[in-house]
Amino acid sequence: MWLLVFGMAVHAAVDWAQDYKSALARAAKEKKLVMMDMYADWCGPCRMLDKTTFADADVQAALSNSFIAVKINIDASREGQELASRFNTQAIPHIVFLDPDGKKVSEIIGYSSPDEFRNELRKITEKVAKK
Repeated sequence: MWLLVFGMAVHAAVDWAQDYKSALARAAKEKKLVMMDMYADWCGPCRMLDKTTFADADVQAALSNSFIAVKINIDASREGQELASRFNTQAIPHIVFLDPDGKKVSEIIGYSSPDEFRNELRKITEKVAKK
């Protein structure tokens, strides 16, 4: 999604899905992968990921183009706890990349800078495209 701001094309911020099931449904409909950000409110590296990496315009563009992004607070709900268990979350932030069927394609554990994260996104999309 692009916005026109003062005559310049600017990529819109990531349109985060509301929950896991809606993320999978949107991914199937839009033929994209799911990026699930498993976090907790008390997690410093998780907040840093939001503040730097997810705020980066190039990361936002890459996510919007190829992924449906969803945030899962592993402490806030039964669903969050079940997903953390299902995907063997040992440390957070735990970024899990899934196909629209919910099958894990890749993961990132811990904080990644915007450059590192964009590089990982590129690798994941290339890996999936080869299948």
